[in-house]
Amino acid sequence: MKNILISTTTFLVFVFGFILLAGCGDEPSRPQTGFISVSVIDGLSQSPVADVEVEIAPNHLIVLTNNDGLAVFEVDAGDYFVNAKVCCLGPGFIEYHVPVTVKDGKTMGVDLEACLACL
Repeated sequence: MKNILISTTTFLVFVFGFILLAGCGDEPSRPQTGFISVSVIDGLSQSPVADVEVEIAPNHLIVLTNNDGLAVFEVDAGDYFVNAKVCCLGPGFIEYHVPVTVKDGKTMGVDLEACLACL
């Protein structure tokens, strides 16, 4: 009788464990990510400006804009700042500190204006 009780208990534990695992249906959680696309253009000619250092804070991610004036970052959903210091005639530099909120699967665009006249 003792062997039957152990076998029945083992069977019930197995069945309930399987039901709990099968019924869960949840996928493993993954970080929700999105993108920040930063475009730097000359305010007068509307030409893209390459080699501008763009930072995403507080993560301290830094990328230089490409020949199309773009810098793209993949980040977790959340709140960030786009920081950049671009050359401009007159004041010498414009320092940008632009807030941006990224949502899962979305691309947030940020346009920054520069002045090629000082380059």
